[in-house]
Parts: sequence; structure tokens; C-alpha cells
Amino acid sequence: MPLRKTALAALALLAPFVAEFLLGDQYLTGPPALAQQLGMYATFVALYGSGALLIREVARRRGRGWPTILVLALAFGVTEEGLLTQTLFNPHYLGLDLIGPAHIPVLGLGATWTVYVLTLHVVWSIATPIAIVEAFFGRTPWLRKPGTWAWSALLVVGAVAAFAVSRGMDAAHFLAAPAQLAGTLVVVVALVLVALRLPARPAPPSAHPWLGFAVGLGLSTAFHLVRMTLGGSPWTQTGVMLALAALAIGYGLKARPPAFPLAAGAAVTYCWLGLSTAAGAGFAAIAEQSAFVLGTLLLLGCATRRNILSTI
Repeated sequence: MPLRKTALAALALLAPFVAEFLLGDQYLTGPPALAQQLGMYATFVALYGSGALLIREVARRRGRGWPTILVLALAFGVTEEGLLTQTLFNPHYLGLDLIGPAHIPVLGLGATWTVYVLTLHVVWSIATPIAIVEAFFGRTPWLRKPGTWAWSALLVVGAVAAFAVSRGMDAAHFLAAPAQLAGTLVVVVALVLVALRLPARPAPPSAHPWLGFAVGLGLSTAFHLVRMTLGGSPWTQTGVMLALAALAIGYGLKARPPAFPLAAGAAVTYCWLGLSTAAGAGFAAIAEQSAFVLGTLLLLGCATRRNILSTI
């Protein structure tokens, strides 16, 4: 398989793996049954894999850097959670009260869930897989015109499937108000326009890679611990999560770290988080999650050994 096609396959498969399986949200050992889980994985490839590939391709083909990728990733997250699954607005999604904490009545959403889930998409669903795969295959564009159209069509299929599955799983078949959907669409378009107008020639990396890894691991761990353990007002929790995100952005702008060590730190955070989730799901889940963690650590080790850190 040519190097370009290998890179495409790697990112298409890695993005859904990190987003859903390394986190511990999905288990191939079930429930549900293995065949259904594999079907869900195919849907995730269509959604997350296509999304990550196209976001990366737009940024790299236009000579843009990580700011463009991150803003496009935010647009992807808003699209998924606001237009497809609509968890930003659904008061009883899967029987959960997602929008109750730090509720903003005029928008019909919860600030805590919005900040949390959009951060997951930006950092883990899109940015982390891109950075890891680029550590092996570089920053040059990978898609040609036929491939761009094919992956775009697959993304549409994934989006339709995500909407249908999410609405089918919801007992009330929730649908957000027209004003909420229109407002979400305006936000998505605005984010895309901003992303495409960001500087085309980012400064080269300058920070030490291992410091970047420590910062990525530390801030991403703190982000999830705040979500898991910080009590008190949900507005306090939301404010702390936003402060951690601001620290990460500030560090990136000031220190200009290589992308891969930051992503490696974030991936290790998902490793321990997935294991902690699996601990309450039985032996099969623990065994599966342990294999996922070992595979992820091996992948990160291979990227580090190839001395990519100074060139991405």
C-alpha cells in the first residue's frame, strides 16, 4: 500500500478508536453484541475518521497550521453535538441530565456539558489522532480530488447515521427547536470562516518535547479530574475547565511546542480514564481496555523512537 494510502487508513481508523474506544465509551466485548459494535465502529470511521481526514486536508492543503485544525475541530464538535446527536439541547439524552448543570435558559443548553463535550471533540476526537499520525507520515497533503469527494460523501453518510442512531436511541425522539438549530448552524459557519482566515505560516516548534508531553498529560488529566471530582457549583466546575483550556492555549501560543508530545500526553490521559471506566464493567472490559492501552503506548513509543518530535 502506498505511503499516502497508509496514512489515510491510519487516521481514519485511529480517530474513532481514540474518540470512543480508548476512552472506554464502547467495548467490542459488549454489550451490545460484537457485530453491532463493529457496525458502530464503521459508523464512527465514517464520522470521526472522515472528519479528521478532511479537517487535516483543508488545513495542510491551504498551508495552515494547528490553529486552523483546532478551530475546524471545534466546528466539527458543534456540528455533532448541536445538529446531529443534539446533546447540547436535549434535556434527557439517554436518560441523563446533561444540560441541567450551569443551565443557560436563553440558549437552552448547559454550560458545563457544552464546555466538556466540545473539548473532548477538539482535543481527542480530532487533534490527537491527527498529531499522532502526522508523527509518522508528516504534514504534506494526502488526499487527491477523487479521494476528497469520496471521504466527503462518507462523512455525509456518517453524519446521517449519527443523527438517525441518536434519535432512535432517544425514547422521546427529541428534536431541537428551529432557532437552536439555526443558531448552531450560524456558529459552525462562523468557526469555519475564522479557521480559514487564520495565519498561513505558523512559527516552527520551539519548546522541549518532554515539557510538551508533561503539559499535555497534566492539563488533560486535570480537566477530567475536575469533571469527575470537583463538587460545588457547576459554574465553578465550568470555570475551572475553561481556565485549563485557556492555559493550554496560552502555552501553545507562547511556547510553540511540537504537536505530537501534547497529543501523546492527552492520549495517556485517555488510557487511564478508559481503564478506570472499564474497572466497573467486568473482567472482559478490563482485558479489552488493557489491550487498547498497551497498543496505544506501543504506538506512541514507536512515534517517539522515530525521532519525529523535532520535525512535526
